[in-house]
Amino acid sequence: MTITKSLSKTILKIGLAVMMLLVITFCFSACGGLGRFDDNPNADDVVYGNGGLTVQKGDYLYFVNGYIDTSSVGETNKYGDIDQSAIYRVKLTDGKVVETNVEYDEDGNRVVDETQEINDVDIVVPKVAGFEYSDLYIFGDYLYYTTPNNKKDNSGNVLTSQLQYYRTPLDRSGSNDLLYETISDNSEVSLSMYRIGDIVYQIILDGETLVVNTIDGEDVTRTTVTEHAHSASSPVYANSNSPINAIDNYIYFTEPFENENITGAVLKAYNLATKETSTVLSQENVTYEIINTNGRYLYCLITDAGTPGFPTKISAMSISANTDGTFKTNTTFVSKQSVGSSANITEYALVASNHGPAIIYTDGTNTYFKKANSDVGITVLTSDVVSEIVEVTDQYMYYISSSNLYRIDYTQANQTAELMIPSDVTPKADIANNFDVDGDNIYFFVQYTNNYYMHYVTYSAGVTDDAGNPYTHFIGKLLEEDYLETEDDSTDNTTTE
Repeated sequence: MTITKSLSKTILKIGLAVMMLLVITFCFSACGGLGRFDDNPNADDVVYGNGGLTVQKGDYLYFVNGYIDTSSVGETNKYGDIDQSAIYRVKLTDGKVVETNVEYDEDGNRVVDETQEINDVDIVVPKVAGFEYSDLYIFGDYLYYTTPNNKKDNSGNVLTSQLQYYRTPLDRSGSNDLLYETISDNSEVSLSMYRIGDIVYQIILDGETLVVNTIDGEDVTRTTVTEHAHSASSPVYANSNSPINAIDNYIYFTEPFENENITGAVLKAYNLATKETSTVLSQENVTYEIINTNGRYLYCLITDAGTPGFPTKISAMSISANTDGTFKTNTTFVSKQSVGSSANITEYALVASNHGPAIIYTDGTNTYFKKANSDVGITVLTSDVVSEIVEVTDQYMYYISSSNLYRIDYTQANQTAELMIPSDVTPKADIANNFDVDGDNIYFFVQYTNNYYMHYVTYSAGVTDDAGNPYTHFIGKLLEEDYLETEDDSTDNTTTE
């Protein structure tokens, strides 16, 4: 969309921006406030969408405003200095973003300002949170988030490839607390958070170091479970009203045998309540690689070095604890054939637990839905390369292909993929983490003049634009360089909405 504004309009905007900056600066110093409105979610409001680019509590949607590559962050990532990739919130009405009347200049062109006519948007955390490893969670009265480390090593290099995990009160009344700093490169770190009763658990696999933070109100207790984990479970609970599966009272992880001359791995369980670790399975020549828990099963890749060909199979394992501290296991092989390199499996995902033990996998060309009781998987999709699987729901698989987001009904054979981002906008689709699928809404980034900003598309019934297409809109706050012209600019300022 091309937007042209007169120079006088530009000067007026710049003047207003300077005045607003002075007002905001005064408010910061006099009032200590960060936002435009003081209302907050109710304590008992349900939370939706934990663990992604956005998280909603009650009528408030918390989101990362934009995207920045970790390599571009540097040491500038200081609290209070960040706007574009910081954490904002918007107050919803009937679950929707409220817009003001669109403003036009004297030439009849739409004027794009900092919020693009969205009401009730304010900043919550002025620190980088929109990057390759964005994770927003809300538990109780706290917002938890991930940010690149801005500290330097002994050689003066900024440690932006490592991560920091913070929490801050939703009402912005207290401090910004650092809970954990990773020691490994961010690509070797996984994070999961969920609550059992009144206790919140933060599970971090930091390279081979497995850490559990036990959070009881204001108190945080850190436990290093092991420094030799090869894989670990990372339970996913997006909504605060989701019941916790019994299997997730434990975190499962694998370690090598203490005797390095023995081939194989040991499968262990860490009891979140008692903080005790027990061995589940220990068998020479057998290696376990944990995929994750799902429903009542622990999914693993199991390799038996004692079998000719060293086949690797995907299994769904039910586990129950005996009174003597041992475990009873029952293994169901979802794939009876090998899924090692000879099978050329490029991507696989766990499906909704109501389908029983099952997986989705792709071999680089075709995509299959495979149940444990079926010898052959359903061929869901043909001749469409699945770059990355983004999300799997009860019915749909969302995936990246050809630099865009698609979905298919994975329960039916020979599907035609549906494009999820309308063609008038181009998403930043290089990694799965740049999309957040929350119910009827999909959140993603779009590039403006200089920076990426959050957009969303909704597939809610009856919510369409003037042309009858799914409703797509910018959400957040723009930097001046992305909506204001200067004297050196050309007469046209092109902005993608």
